[in-house]
Amino acid sequence: MKRLSWPHFLGIWLIVNLLQSAFTELFHDEAHFWMFSQHLDWGFWDHPPAAPLLIFLGYALIPNELGVRLFMVLSSVLTIFLIYRLLRPADDRLFFLLVFSIFLIHIGGFMAAPDIPLLLATAAFFFAYRHYAGQDRWQTALLLGLIVAAMAYSKYHGAVILLFALLGNLSLLRRPSFYLIPFVALLLFLPHLHWQWVRDFPTFHYHLVDRGQDEYHWTFVLDYIGGQLLVLGPFVAIPLLIAAFRQKPADAFERSLKWSMIGVFGFFLFRSFSERTEANWTATAIVPLIYLSYRFLEDRQIWQRWIYRLAIPSFALFFLFRLYLIVDFLPTENKARNEFHGWDRWAADISALAGERPVVFYNSYRSPSKYQFYSGKFAHALNTWGQSGNQYDLMPEQAERLQGKEVVIVSQELDDETPIFPGGIQHTFYKIVDDYRSYSYPRVWVEIDDPPAALPPDTTVLLHIRISNRTDHEIDFTAGSRPVDLYFHVYDRNEPVLFDCALEQLPFDRLRPHETVETIALLATPTSPGAYRYRFTFHVRGLHNGRNGHFHELRVM
Repeated sequence: MKRLSWPHFLGIWLIVNLLQSAFTELFHDEAHFWMFSQHLDWGFWDHPPAAPLLIFLGYALIPNELGVRLFMVLSSVLTIFLIYRLLRPADDRLFFLLVFSIFLIHIGGFMAAPDIPLLLATAAFFFAYRHYAGQDRWQTALLLGLIVAAMAYSKYHGAVILLFALLGNLSLLRRPSFYLIPFVALLLFLPHLHWQWVRDFPTFHYHLVDRGQDEYHWTFVLDYIGGQLLVLGPFVAIPLLIAAFRQKPADAFERSLKWSMIGVFGFFLFRSFSERTEANWTATAIVPLIYLSYRFLEDRQIWQRWIYRLAIPSFALFFLFRLYLIVDFLPTENKARNEFHGWDRWAADISALAGERPVVFYNSYRSPSKYQFYSGKFAHALNTWGQSGNQYDLMPEQAERLQGKEVVIVSQELDDETPIFPGGIQHTFYKIVDDYRSYSYPRVWVEIDDPPAALPPDTTVLLHIRISNRTDHEIDFTAGSRPVDLYFHVYDRNEPVLFDCALEQLPFDRLRPHETVETIALLATPTSPGAYRYRFTFHVRGLHNGRNGHFHELRVM
């Protein structure tokens, strides 16, 4: 019997992932990225637009789960092919054994997420970079500039591997052609930077200022290490890492590969000492890991035998995992944490409850996205006082169409309202509101002139603030039956510890499009010294406090 070669392996991989895509419900984040794809732009709240663009193209051809994932599957096949061409392995079976032993490769084989186009762009980068490292050509530098731009449009984490690839071969800085690479990449990335600029850099504010602050715990480091062992393959991760680390670079290109791999793993390990990290953030390191580990193993038969033995339980585990994504065979008590079974029924139950009313979900970017995908009906997310925001904050047209309408609000925070158990998978609550109003960002924004960073405890101060209408429509604060107040909120990390009315009466009834009004508002401090955060919000009586400004750090001392 003739041994399988690379076209057979890739063909099988393509078929398996197409079937997986067709019969697996969307993960929560996939639904959210699908929502992005229905509103294509040069950027989104916390990600660049490459993944939504691929989803848009696939969904336009096949409007279901398979369409959402179609170009991700094709990207996965192309990524593996590029790594194969980069290595040109003498032993196809060993190469594909290494590749398919990595758990993240299986997830990336079909899941619609930014890591997939980033991994493809990373493989393309090293494929072109090998030629450029060996021969200084302007054409290759131009191609690298295009690829680097593709990496930037995929996910910001690509910058880490680019930095360490350069550190592994600093002699490139002496080439005039090298500077064409960042020039072309920056030129192509300008539309995204402009998108960020006109929206006050929401992505950077989210990641650096407004994102929820988890109290640091030393287990973050253990979580990072354990996460890496899981996504790299629970049985083969350690031998693959040892093999890759022990491989001695044969030239400048392989030195860059090793710098890249060590740099990515080391960078996020360092970050885990100060904050929580996600296991998939190191996805780009898979390319140098596969390359270097294969080079080490290709002429070491004893090592190869161990890899073959360890691959058997790996493949058995991956098969069960893939099967479970399609067939729900675990006990019922696990359903509450299950994000890929029963959400079509969940959407159908909420849809039956809502009828023709639009649905508003509090503080969730996933729920409205899944509801829209599986019900085909309109839904919106409202981010309230303690939240960091999400993509729905950049969609004012959705907020405008809800004003004054009768809506159904669904949230686990409405614990004094009517309980429901949609789809048998989520305990939550709902209420019907006959005159819905919201003034959250992006409709109304509050900025503080010279926000204080330190104040005494149990103190009240007056702050100069600016209240702006960020929309193209007039906003009437007297419309409807619900009075509106401006509140201040003080938080200990993510928990509100002090809040009260900041203005006795709003100094206006209406704000014209893009109008800004200056006024003075009250802020009080907690009685206990410590580190806090504060912001201002508009409170709609009988409904909610919105999200109307950035968090500001405050030291009470």
